[in-house]
Amino acid sequence: MEFNKTVSNPMLVGCIELMKAEDTPDHRNMFVTELSKASFQAPAIIDPEPAEDEEGNLTVAPGSRVQFPMLATPDGKKFFMGFTDTVEYRKWVEKNKEMPIFSLKFDDYANMLLRRDAQGNESPALGFVINPMGANVVVPKEMVAGMIAARVAQARQMAAKRTGVQMPGSVVPKPQKPEQPE
Repeated sequence: MEFNKTVSNPMLVGCIELMKAEDTPDHRNMFVTELSKASFQAPAIIDPEPAEDEEGNLTVAPGSRVQFPMLATPDGKKFFMGFTDTVEYRKWVEKNKEMPIFSLKFDDYANMLLRRDAQGNESPALGFVINPMGANVVVPKEMVAGMIAARVAQARQMAAKRTGVQMPGSVVPKPQKPEQPE
């Protein structure tokens, strides 16, 4: 998570356009791949508000409270926002108050969506929306959890292959003995 950093995601935007034009498994896989690599601009409410340093750059004071506002549907469902670039963020600002921005990665959204607070409560957000004033792609919490679970399973399999330990439900081939010369 980086403060006041703009982003650009031409590959993700292209995948979204492909997926909207023709929703195929290949296009969805391309979207998921780019989604996991992308950074998004996310508006934030910061208390105390960022102040300019000696060089005129906005800085966030240590210990500041940072909150990411959510969009709400008419029936009360809440979603975090992510913008693929400044143009998409500006579309939102036209109808809303401009706020400081952070650059968030997929893992940042996963942490916000899947963690529990000190009282054990889940996030009220049901996912995040990419470019809500444009493509309006909803990434549900369940999809985020599935992507994280797949990444964890893949890491475990890779670790098992390196150590030669067999994980439940996986098959690790036995090393073959080198052939002896005749």
